Amino acid sequence: MTRLLEAHGVVVLELPTMSERVDAFSHWYGSRPMVFRNPAKNDRARSRFDAAHEAGHLVMHLDAEPGSRIIENQAHDFAAEFLMPSAEILAELPQRLDWEVLYALKRRWGTSLKAIVYRAHALGAFRDATYKRAMMMLSQNGDPEPCDLGPREAPLLLERAVRLCEETGVSFDELVARSGLPFELANEVYATATMTRPRLALSVDEGDVATDEPEVLQLFPG
Repeated sequence: MTRLLEAHGVVVLELPTMSERVDAFSHWYGSRPMVFRNPAKNDRARSRFDAAHEAGHLVMHLDAEPGSRIIENQAHDFAAEFLMPSAEILAELPQRLDWEVLYALKRRWGTSLKAIVYRAHALGAFRDATYKRAMMMLSQNGDPEPCDLGPREAPLLLERAVRLCEETGVSFDELVARSGLPFELANEVYATATMTRPRLALSVDEGDVATDEPEVLQLFPG
């Protein structure tokens, strides 16, 4: 989802000093859309939904007053439909609370269990009682929720742009000077944007690439 935003010209930045109460926010600077994310919440499923949520704001709310519950709900609905299209996911949703099925849906659609449960309720697969019970169990479990999908999606555009400038003779220091930003702030933002790359371990003997795949935890009964 982050790559999709960047491929369409959105600059995605991670700000290390953001409040923990803020997941992400977006803004149009002239003709350039920008998304600012909170790297403190290192969760792949949530980072994907946050990116889709901000895409909804950029598409629908160019001049809207930020913070409105109406526009937040609209962006939420946009993200849910974009990541879990009703025409495709409806047939896969269980009619009762089945955590094994929900784990599989989380892996398939790359969204959190809470987002899937909310989607199941919004599309009528879960009744009110089932929805409330599921959300209560997830709330009691806390974060991170079961079936971790790994670290958050990391932006690449900023790092590649800086490297391209350096290759053409424009140093990072010169870029910062032209931007007018304090060097400490620019360096901190750049460091945050480049410290979350997924690491691959290459086995020379077997010739296979292995990743540190988190283990799925069985926290809820089926």
